Amino acid sequence: MNIKTGFRQSGVTLIEILITLLVLAIGLLGLAALQGGALQSGQSSLYRTQATNLSYEITDYVRAHRSRLVDGVFGIDVIENLFQNRLNNAYQIPGGTVDLELDNGTELTITVSWLEDRIDQNAAGATSDFEFITRI
Repeated sequence: MNIKTGFRQSGVTLIEILITLLVLAIGLLGLAALQGGALQSGQSSLYRTQATNLSYEITDYVRAHRSRLVDGVFGIDVIENLFQNRLNNAYQIPGGTVDLELDNGTELTITVSWLEDRIDQNAAGATSDFEFITRI
């Protein structure tokens, strides 16, 4: 049996390095996609939290001025306009709208809507809603 000594494999190290770089590049692309998804979810969570806080503010305001509201001193539309301005200026929710409904003077329904263009780029004008129902 004749065994060749000193036989060298040339180019194997280069192929190993290229495969390693390919695997690393795919991993980094996956990490970038994961980070982008986390940012989008965080933004949506922020808007939902701000909508919740605004709903609690509206509820407290209506409960504090319930007698004026029930007696007809001012209507629910005045409160809606007041908090629509607050939503646009203080909370800065994109395309945010507030809708209030008072049923029989006891049940208040608050609906806060906003644009979710960052979540779904294909659905222009897509909105998310937060609805809060409480008794005053």
